[in-house]
Amino acid sequence: MKVKLLLFSAFITLLSCEKPCEDCNSPKGDYSNGVFVVNEGPWGGSGTITWYNPDTGEFRDSIYEKANNGASLGLFVQSLTFHNGKGYIVVNGANRIVVVDGDTFEYLDTIGGLSKPRYFQAVDNRLAFVSQWGADGLTGSVAAIDLDFNEIIKTYPIGHGPEKMLYFQPNNTLFVANSGGFGVDSTIVSIQGDSDSIIVPHVIPGQKNPACMSKNMITGGFTPWNVLCKGDWNDPNPAGWIGRPFEHPVLGESISGGCDDLATSLNGVDYFTTGTEIRRVLADGRTEKVLTTPAYGFNIHPVTGQFYCADAKDFNSKGTVTIMRPDGSVDGVFKVGISPGEIVFK
Repeated sequence: MKVKLLLFSAFITLLSCEKPCEDCNSPKGDYSNGVFVVNEGPWGGSGTITWYNPDTGEFRDSIYEKANNGASLGLFVQSLTFHNGKGYIVVNGANRIVVVDGDTFEYLDTIGGLSKPRYFQAVDNRLAFVSQWGADGLTGSVAAIDLDFNEIIKTYPIGHGPEKMLYFQPNNTLFVANSGGFGVDSTIVSIQGDSDSIIVPHVIPGQKNPACMSKNMITGGFTPWNVLCKGDWNDPNPAGWIGRPFEHPVLGESISGGCDDLATSLNGVDYFTTGTEIRRVLADGRTEKVLTTPAYGFNIHPVTGQFYCADAKDFNSKGTVTIMRPDGSVDGVFKVGISPGEIVFK
């Protein structure tokens, strides 16, 4: 779930081409491709996953429940990752990962023993890592998962609020952004190679709570490119930051606190959401506004380049996702569950 819900913050009509499929006769569907929206769910309730087919306009909420005789995922569904034919659904409030068949969403297994898990990053078909905040939201760590047995094999204490991760296969290095959790952090940690005991913290001077990183899709490289810091929520006027600390440790631009969801376009340009607008990162590191639109969750389609912007409304009723182009034109809208926070393409 987003920091907004963790910290107990406050809390279009459908286009004619869309075909809702929430009450289809068959409880099971083919989810071998499409768009998946991770809905955190209401406080005290269960989160859900919404599926959308951009080719037909069909959408279906609660696909896990429909595929598993009404079984629920649990409190605060955080993220979804597809790997090796399976889907790994991180359920933050239930301290577990639900493993499903990637095409049908039928239940396969549970990875338990986690503590406020956030994101899942596979390294190969045998090993994956899960970032987790710890029970107090401060004693953060990364858990190494044996994917053959779906068990934790090692835990690395690395800082406050480990969040999103990037893996660079050429040099076998995992980078983890420490977003502060319920406190403050200013580091990105790297776990290198087969010498997995080598944990290197990279400090971002003067900035607080890095949460998102991107890869340079034009030139490659073996370290994160743009890094987005969300700022300290304990500050009455939290200030964020975005820059390239691995290229130059101090150059960057101040942004509003709480920005999130750094995404890369087809031509290698990074965008992010402030919650009310989409901003673009320019070649010189400055940013500019592209669109004004609600976007609690945001991502860019890897084939069409369309922006998918999730509006969480009041965080108690069902939200919507609007499909837009960079010029602001709208290609579609579809309904999703409560508190849509992550958008995944397959």
